[in-house]
Amino acid sequence: MPSLAWVLGKLGVVSRELLKSWRRYAVVVLLVLAALITPTGDPFTLMVVFLPLYGLYELSVLVVPRRTI
Repeated sequence: MPSLAWVLGKLGVVSRELLKSWRRYAVVVLLVLAALITPTGDPFTLMVVFLPLYGLYELSVLVVPRRTI
Protein backbone atom coordinates (compact mmCIF):
# COMPACT_ATOMS: atom_id res chain seq x y z
CA MET A 1 0.00 0.00 0.00
CA PRO A 2 2.74 2.57 0.77
CA SER A 3 4.59 1.93 -2.48
CA LEU A 4 1.38 2.30 -4.51
CA ALA A 5 0.57 5.53 -2.65
CA TRP A 6 4.10 6.81 -3.33
CA VAL A 7 3.78 6.13 -7.06
CA LEU A 8 0.34 7.76 -7.18
CA GLY A 9 1.75 10.71 -5.27
CA LYS A 10 4.60 11.11 -7.74
CA LEU A 11 2.08 11.04 -10.59
CA GLY A 12 0.03 13.74 -8.85
CA VAL A 13 -3.06 11.60 -8.32
CA VAL A 14 -2.99 11.74 -4.51
CA SER A 15 -1.36 14.05 -2.00
CA ARG A 16 -0.58 13.85 1.69
CA GLU A 17 -3.33 16.37 2.43
CA LEU A 18 -5.87 14.27 0.54
CA LEU A 19 -4.96 11.13 2.46
CA LYS A 20 -5.16 13.02 5.75
CA SER A 21 -8.58 14.48 4.94
CA TRP A 22 -9.96 11.08 3.88
CA ARG A 23 -8.62 9.25 6.96
CA ARG A 24 -12.05 8.64 8.55
CA TYR A 25 -13.36 7.07 5.34
CA ALA A 26 -10.25 4.94 5.06
CA VAL A 27 -10.86 3.60 8.57
CA VAL A 28 -14.38 2.51 7.61
CA VAL A 29 -13.19 0.91 4.36
CA LEU A 30 -10.34 -0.87 6.14
CA LEU A 31 -12.72 -2.18 8.83
CA VAL A 32 -15.04 -3.56 6.15
CA LEU A 33 -12.07 -5.09 4.34
CA ALA A 34 -10.83 -6.65 7.56
CA ALA A 35 -14.31 -8.06 8.22
CA LEU A 36 -14.30 -9.65 4.76
CA ILE A 37 -10.81 -11.11 5.23
CA THR A 38 -11.27 -12.57 8.73
CA PRO A 39 -12.43 -16.16 8.89
CA THR A 40 -14.41 -15.63 12.11
CA GLY A 41 -16.56 -12.81 13.38
CA ASP A 42 -14.93 -12.14 16.73
CA PRO A 43 -13.65 -8.62 17.46
CA PHE A 44 -10.12 -9.73 18.41
CA THR A 45 -9.48 -11.33 15.03
CA LEU A 46 -11.00 -8.32 13.30
CA MET A 47 -8.58 -5.99 15.10
CA VAL A 48 -5.62 -8.31 14.40
CA VAL A 49 -6.33 -7.88 10.70
CA PHE A 50 -7.37 -4.20 10.86
CA LEU A 51 -4.42 -2.78 12.80
CA PRO A 52 -1.69 -3.74 10.29
CA LEU A 53 -3.85 -2.43 7.44
CA TYR A 54 -4.32 0.87 9.27
CA GLY A 55 -0.60 1.01 10.02
CA LEU A 56 0.12 0.65 6.31
CA TYR A 57 -2.34 3.47 5.57
CA GLU A 58 -0.60 5.77 8.05
CA LEU A 59 2.76 4.83 6.53
CA SER A 60 1.31 5.71 3.14
CA VAL A 61 0.43 9.16 4.45
CA LEU A 62 4.05 9.65 5.46
CA VAL A 63 5.57 8.43 2.17
CA VAL A 64 3.40 10.43 -0.21
CA PRO A 65 5.12 13.69 -1.09
CA ARG A 66 3.50 16.96 -0.12
CA ARG A 67 1.72 18.85 -2.86
CA THR A 68 3.91 21.60 -4.28
CA ILE A 69 2.27 24.61 -5.80
